[in-house]
Amino acid sequence: MLIALITLAVVCLIQFYFVIRFARMLFQFEDRIEIALDKINESYSVIGEILERPLFFDSPEIREVHRQVGIINTYLLSIANDLADVELNPEEE
Repeated sequence: MLIALITLAVVCLIQFYFVIRFARMLFQFEDRIEIALDKINESYSVIGEILERPLFFDSPEIREVHRQVGIINTYLLSIANDLADVELNPEEE
């Protein structure tokens, strides 16, 4: 009986260690995502201001670059929204 209790205690301690380690890893990942979202938000604001400026050069290359920046702007907004909605998982609601 004593051996079973000791074995159970050791197993519980090992599980506790890995649960704490995994939780710390998740919190660090969440912090990194929040920092990345803040940086994306700052970049999104700058890109939005640039896209509102009129083009003074009528080159097709410049227009293509402007169009591509607009596309990237849309993708960044989509990624940021998807990452922000992770906490509001529709399956849990």
